[in-house]
Amino acid sequence: MNPSELFDAEAQRVAALHDSGSLDGPENHDFDFVVRAAAKLCDVPQAFVAFIDRDTVWIKATLDYLPFMQLPRASTYGDLALGEEELVNIADLHADPRTAQHPLTRSGHGFRMYAATPVRTPEGKPIGVLSLLDHRARLLDAEQRDWLLQLGQQTSALVEWRRQRRHLEAALLDNERATRLDTLTGLPNRPWLLAKIDEEYDRAQRFGLCMALVLFSLDQLDDINAQLGRDCGDAMLARVGRLLRQSLRNTDTAGRMAGDQFCIILPNTTPEGAATLAETLRGRLERKPNPIEPALALTGSFGVAASEPGHIGGGHALLASATAALELARKSGRNRVALASL
Repeated sequence: MNPSELFDAEAQRVAALHDSGSLDGPENHDFDFVVRAAAKLCDVPQAFVAFIDRDTVWIKATLDYLPFMQLPRASTYGDLALGEEELVNIADLHADPRTAQHPLTRSGHGFRMYAATPVRTPEGKPIGVLSLLDHRARLLDAEQRDWLLQLGQQTSALVEWRRQRRHLEAALLDNERATRLDTLTGLPNRPWLLAKIDEEYDRAQRFGLCMALVLFSLDQLDDINAQLGRDCGDAMLARVGRLLRQSLRNTDTAGRMAGDQFCIILPNTTPEGAATLAETLRGRLERKPNPIEPALALTGSFGVAASEPGHIGGGHALLASATAALELARKSGRNRVALASL
């Protein structure tokens, strides 16, 4: 291959390594059985699995202590096996011209024999090595070579299994987010909020704490949709989502209930504290101009309900009280906060 092709091939190899997830975290105990089996079957005191990044070799599993768990790539033997179809076996590191003057050989580590087989992706990209070291100068016999090749293949299969598991977990996480998040605002959706209200209500009663809900709706969203189009209305909803994420504590939860209606769950919060937050949000909404049509400013009507220790009725009753308070705010002229009494 010419230099350009070599550069592209190395870039693809490194990309495959990173996609495998093999560099995530420190030592990886998934490979422990491989190095134990390799050392036992090939009769060596040291075996390890290492992955070769662009400039660094990362040792992820080792039979015994090594004084190094990462090394500059140029100072290791890894590249000797990386390009091999099957394996490399150097009988005497001190006598072989490929390794006699190698910095690692001259470092005085005491090993004489080195053997390794590549760890590959299903597409054949070599991303690491299963390596053996021995204090004796010798070659592996035919059976030991066969064991090393088979264990290298097992390591490659394990790497692919871990890659698929990692991608599956990411897909499941994305799916879980999709089922609980409103895509427009990025906030939790109604089903997730309803379950969270019950969870927080039960926790508050169990530990003798206050809890509050703030339910609010956007007063002019229908007018904005009708006069400026739904794209503008959607932009306003997304802006409200950002405002809520910026305004709440880490322990609070805000979500979109439906259409123009939002809910905020406030653990360990008194009615007065919830009303103060609602008034703060109402003011921030009122002061944010509509960048497309200033005459259609976005305001909100807020209903606040809270429970104290010993309250009876459950989370659904608390939500019903917040809904009634919201209706009171709307009927009283909108752009205001109404507090329910339980």
